[in-house]
Amino acid sequence: MIVGIVEFKNRIMLEMIKRKTGLWTVYLKIQNSLDNIKEKHGHRKDLIDSMEKSLTEVGEAVLYFEHVDKLLQASNKKQFQMEIEIMQLKQKIRHLEQINVNIEI
Repeated sequence: MIVGIVEFKNRIMLEMIKRKTGLWTVYLKIQNSLDNIKEKHGHRKDLIDSMEKSLTEVGEAVLYFEHVDKLLQASNKKQFQMEIEIMQLKQKIRHLEQINVNIEI
């Protein structure tokens, strides 16, 4: 069961990396295009304003993804710690059950 959970988490983490990379790529493409338009067609304020707004929106999406990614990593770390604690407690229970069996004999 734990192996399935780990595989699932790994797929989610890989998907997050893929999506963040994609957003960063879009951000950089918009930034590059915006810089070119400012340089070659600085009078096109309508286009520049629209692209700056898009750049801001994509930048905010990237920051949000990074925030969610950090939360996910923290959650995964906490869950892993709890799984270890559960395994340790199960081991203690088995040990105590064995002691109990020995006492009953």
